[in-house]
Amino acid sequence: MNAAGNTISVVTPSLNQIAFLKACCASVADQREAEFEHIVIDGASGDGTAEWLGGQPALRWLSEADGGMYDAINKGLRLARGEILAVLNCDEQYLPGTLSHAARFFQSRPEVDILFGDFLAVAPDGSLLAYRKAIPLRWPYVVSSYLYAGTCALFFRRRLLGEGLRFRSDLRYVADADFVVRALRQGFRARLLRRYLSVFMDSGTNLSGSRMAVLERREWARSFPAGIRWLSPAINLARLCEKAARGCYRQALPLEYEIFTPDSGGQRKKFVQGTAGFRWQVGGEKGHP
Repeated sequence: MNAAGNTISVVTPSLNQIAFLKACCASVADQREAEFEHIVIDGASGDGTAEWLGGQPALRWLSEADGGMYDAINKGLRLARGEILAVLNCDEQYLPGTLSHAARFFQSRPEVDILFGDFLAVAPDGSLLAYRKAIPLRWPYVVSSYLYAGTCALFFRRRLLGEGLRFRSDLRYVADADFVVRALRQGFRARLLRRYLSVFMDSGTNLSGSRMAVLERREWARSFPAGIRWLSPAINLARLCEKAARGCYRQALPLEYEIFTPDSGGQRKKFVQGTAGFRWQVGGEKGHP
């Protein structure tokens, strides 16, 4: 399939999350300054998702049994027609203007393969849990800690797929980190756009915060050279120092953002936060610095 210019293809995997899915889709639909398509791959949900999708003519969608979230993402990527690709889960949203910022960045930087930015972690009611500022992607950092560049704020060119990169469907929790690490190790160039691009809604049931996710990440990290594992404490310290040096632990206040919430009546709701922190405690695990 030939890519369509600078069109952005957003792929959303879905399974019994219709309330979150509606907000996610609304956040993509109002990106009116960009050329995009939104593809929803639903895993045969039993909550009315397919019926709702059938009434959304602007969406491309498929509802059938699959092999998990990353299998669904790969299905969506196979259907995608855009030159720029992205994954946005049901519990995530784009902030206003995100797709136009991404499109302009890629247009002005043809040598860049991967673009990523900052994101906000919010509660289901939209209140701020943490601001998450990224630093340049370095694969030893990711292996030694976690994928600190949120997938919800990450875009990549179709040429990554042309080189055989896909999300590993045998991994249930860390295939996004694995995808990014393999891309970096293959020489693809990633660049940071210092702005908030998206929000991650922490419902308390997100897969990324589960105990099984922590265990899978540790097992995945063991597949890398022993030297990386032995040096992991030093590598992680270097990551934290770089974050501090780049101002990732500071935020000018008040912090304002607009998102969709269950009580916002299908319109973005504005939040103004007078206090904000960077530490985000996911699923009961120790907060990520």
